[in-house]
Amino acid sequence: MNQQIKTLDETLSDNERVDLNLSYSRVSDFDRNGPKALLEKSVIDNKGLKMGSIIDDLLFETDNFDEKYHISNFNEPTASLGLLCKIILTNFVKIPSIEVIENIIKINDLWSNIKDSNKLKEKFNNDEFWGYLNDKFKSIDKVVVTKEELEKAKEIVEVLRTHNFSKDLFSSELEQLYQYSFKIKIKQFFFRGIIDIISIDHKNKVIYFKDLKTGAGPSSEFSTSFIKYRYYLQEAVYKQAFNEICNELKLENYTLAPFEFIYIGLNERIPVSYIITPHWSNCALNGFKTTSGYKYKGLYELIDEIYFHWKNQIYDLPMNIYINNGKINLEDNFITQLEREVVLE
Repeated sequence: MNQQIKTLDETLSDNERVDLNLSYSRVSDFDRNGPKALLEKSVIDNKGLKMGSIIDDLLFETDNFDEKYHISNFNEPTASLGLLCKIILTNFVKIPSIEVIENIIKINDLWSNIKDSNKLKEKFNNDEFWGYLNDKFKSIDKVVVTKEELEKAKEIVEVLRTHNFSKDLFSSELEQLYQYSFKIKIKQFFFRGIIDIISIDHKNKVIYFKDLKTGAGPSSEFSTSFIKYRYYLQEAVYKQAFNEICNELKLENYTLAPFEFIYIGLNERIPVSYIITPHWSNCALNGFKTTSGYKYKGLYELIDEIYFHWKNQIYDLPMNIYINNGKINLEDNFITQLEREVVLE
């Protein structure tokens, strides 16, 4: 490679703004999927994320709900029919003819065990298929939501507003700010974020930051998602915004309580608050190692790596491979050498 690679010490000063806006989710994507995530955000086809977005918008009474969502009478097809729909929606601007669809099926080897043309048409030539596609193409700039999904989201919202574990989030005893957006600078980058709930206790001068999470699994599985999706980085970024938010709200001498994630399982339907300990908060900034020996990078290290890739415009491999000229020690801190039994003759 002919390009000159600069080390972090050779890069520009901390006072220079880098032309890349970041968010917790962008940094998480970078950590999980590598430098190419800086060029194109990874696509996550996750019904849980979709439901979470609907619940947020219903819960916090977003004004533009109808502009963002289209309510459909048709459920999203699954299995091979669902894959066929995704191929069409990805590659066409309008619904193709039956002949073209049959060709798509052949090219992608869908229902390959069916040789009879009429029987093959029975797999897709139905109201569910055409109705779903028609809805998607009519609402190309909107999120298509089925009536079933909408009703389920409304039920979750009702639980959150009335359950003993969460109803205080909407009480009048504390000042409540919902979906509060911020923009701050951390090192060389601007970060944007939206805090679901800010609760302000003016009497004791304490501020609470809270984020709502939803998922298909029970609350007992939240800790797994917490690490998998790097939620600890979200806490780290949002905590950095505390002083700026206090300035914007003209609040002096207030303290920030430990960050809370409020998780509700879509089937379990019991909201549980997970409070970030000081130890977790420090690890989120500086990184940590699990008992199995796996190392997770903290926010500061990840920002340095993002800075390296963005300034040098290289995204194929992680930073440590470039700065070590392609020579990397194979990780061995998770293995233990076996002791050989000595046999005396």
